[in-house]
Amino acid sequence: AVQSAEFFVAIDLDAGPANAPNESRVRLASAIERGWLAKDRLREEVVVELDPTSERVIGRRTIRYEDLVLEETSVPPPSERAAEVLAAAAAQNLARALPLDDPEVASFLARTRALARWMPDLGLPSFTDDDLRALLPALAEGRRSFAELQRAPLLEALTGALSWREKQTLDREAPERIEVPSGSWITIQYRENEPPLLAVRIQEIFGWTETPKIAGGRMPLLLHLLAPNHRPQQVTHDLASFWKNTYPEVRKELAGRYPKHAWPVDPWTAKAERRPRRTK
Repeated sequence: AVQSAEFFVAIDLDAGPANAPNESRVRLASAIERGWLAKDRLREEVVVELDPTSERVIGRRTIRYEDLVLEETSVPPPSERAAEVLAAAAAQNLARALPLDDPEVASFLARTRALARWMPDLGLPSFTDDDLRALLPALAEGRRSFAELQRAPLLEALTGALSWREKQTLDREAPERIEVPSGSWITIQYRENEPPLLAVRIQEIFGWTETPKIAGGRMPLLLHLLAPNHRPQQVTHDLASFWKNTYPEVRKELAGRYPKHAWPVDPWTAKAERRPRRTK
């Protein structure tokens, strides 16, 4: 008799066998008309939450009797509430919600965090996870999904968190690139808990007598000295020792492999070459 009622009260309920807990059976029920429900116990509200599948903020208007949902319809979430929910969800999964693997963002964070470790006296922000979470409310404004948050101007927000003086200090003490004797500007690779790395062809640094240092002279660059094929031939943090002790042997090997390239006996005074001249 209670086959088509929208609501009913289960008077006699069999939970079903232990191996099939979802096979409950109502043996006796009474249909309930919606009009019988006390209006003062009905509650209408808009629920705003992040859908974990689409990673998008959704809105649902619900009508409840006590804790029983009577109606539920999709509605656009209010923008302010959507931003709050998105920011809260993103705070639990920063790597998923923010473009932290964007090359420019990753480079800026690596440089800033490294300099904050090397020169703590500067008082630079190290952009911890909590610092990133503090940026989320502004980044989430007007956005409703992780996909939209991934396109938010995170780099602009990060650089905006630095004062003009701090930006100048960062560019001076932890530059993105460094000029080598050949005139080329080579990118410095900043890595967590490792020394900064400069991968450069040997022929571009003829004339450099000492390992270059950054961070107020506190951090020597780890040099990956490349052969003409751009593969590391030697790794060193002591360039003077390399020229004196290792280069003569490396020179013999590379001259044999690349006989048309210039391999001067005296690397201290030789002219660095951006594009190696091929000898006849």
